[in-house]
Amino acid sequence: MTPRDSFLRRLADALAARPATTATTVPPPTRTRFAAALAARPVAGLRPGSGPVPPLADRYHDGKLTQRVREVLAGILGTTADQLRVDSDGDVGIRAGSAMIFVRTQEDPPLVDVFSPLLTGVDATETLYQRLSDLTNGLVIGRVYCTGDTVWASIPVFGQEFQPTQLLLALRAMIELADDLDDQLRQEFGGSRFFGPEASGLVAVPDPTGYLRDLAASGETGATGAGSVLVDLLADRGRTEELRLRAEHGDWHAASRLAALLAARGRDDEAERYWRIAADQGEPRARHELAALLAGQGRHDEAMSLLRQAVADDDWRSLPLLLTLLTEHGRVDEAIALLRQRAGADE
Repeated sequence: MTPRDSFLRRLADALAARPATTATTVPPPTRTRFAAALAARPVAGLRPGSGPVPPLADRYHDGKLTQRVREVLAGILGTTADQLRVDSDGDVGIRAGSAMIFVRTQEDPPLVDVFSPLLTGVDATETLYQRLSDLTNGLVIGRVYCTGDTVWASIPVFGQEFQPTQLLLALRAMIELADDLDDQLRQEFGGSRFFGPEASGLVAVPDPTGYLRDLAASGETGATGAGSVLVDLLADRGRTEELRLRAEHGDWHAASRLAALLAARGRDDEAERYWRIAADQGEPRARHELAALLAGQGRHDEAMSLLRQAVADDDWRSLPLLLTLLTEHGRVDEAIALLRQRAGADE
């Protein structure tokens, strides 16, 4: 299939952008290059040495990955799966201002790729490659790279153990990245954006990104989960300053993960502060970790006070450490009473 034929199929299926009276018009060269790049772009497989992939039936007992992804996207966009903008390659297209974002699903091995062709018609110079490398190094997740004359942004989502919140996070991150970055890179290196004025001949395509950008602040279902995934990604990359900022604004999960990082680096005073922030907001694990830190510093009375409060709040995970401290300090009667209380709770 030629790039032109591929473009026409994608234009009809993904964008529905031309009225019938102009359906046979030759597409502008910019759009043809975008289409050719999209058609040639492979989905990355598993890394070498990652081992055999379990049968799909063992992983997705409630349906194939493609269907699950489309259902999640439909829920995010407030539509139905059969109303999504799906092109001939099976990619779901979502406009984000001047950029177009695609969600591609691969069944075996399982992989979901959220990607966007930011620019086409660029000169692949050493300066461009260095700029894209610097951008990638500054991202929490994903990468920006160039193949041929097309600049791409990509955020992979693990298909195995697929979690909808991971897709939501990837989609929101790509929306914020693509719609701004295509403008910046075009000013620096030229080329054409997917929906810029230079890409003539297209009618309007709905842009739902305002809704998606506001989702985290709205309290809608899924926003908290997406924030939790982001915190875990920041913690895994050791981004303490970003975790600190979120913790200072009341994110107890960020406070807890930051405290663990600080404690591992021997910064106990800072770790204590952030575990207290998380514990004060009712995070049980933070209270337990804080008590362990205090006990390790010889502050046993403070530790036991925290653990007693946890047990009083029915957080029985703190009981073993509390019993150990009570026994070590000769408070065996209190330890026995707590054990009897626990036994009575289990009856």
